[in-house]
Amino acid sequence: MAGLNYEEKISFSTTIKEFMEQNKEEFKNLGLDLAHRMTRQGELNSTYVSEDAKQEKMKAEVVKQTEITVGALDETYVYASSSLDAMAGVLGKDSPLAKRLHKLRPQMSHKSSEKE
Repeated sequence: MAGLNYEEKISFSTTIKEFMEQNKEEFKNLGLDLAHRMTRQGELNSTYVSEDAKQEKMKAEVVKQTEITVGALDETYVYASSSLDAMAGVLGKDSPLAKRLHKLRPQMSHKSSEKE
C-alpha cells in the first residue's frame, strides 16, 4: 500500500470493510466466509481511530507546550538582560568588569549567527 497516502489508506480500509459486509452472503456461497475478516477489519479500523485521536490530542499538547516553553525562554532572557543592566549600572561604564559585561550580549549574538 505504499502508493496510497494517509487519507487514501483510511478510506480504502473502511471501503473494504463495507464491501465485505455488503457482499458476505455472495462470498459465503462461493466458499469464502468473511466473518472473521470483517471482525478483524473492524477491530483494526477501531484501533486506528483510537490511536489517531490520541495522536491529535498529543499534537495539540505539543503546540500548547511549545507556547509555554517559548514564554518561559522569553522570560528567562528578559530577566538575564535586566540583570546585566543592573550589574552594569552599579559598576559604571568605564570599569573593566562593566566592559566585560557589555561584551556578553554581542558575543551571544555572534555565536548564534555562527551556528546558522
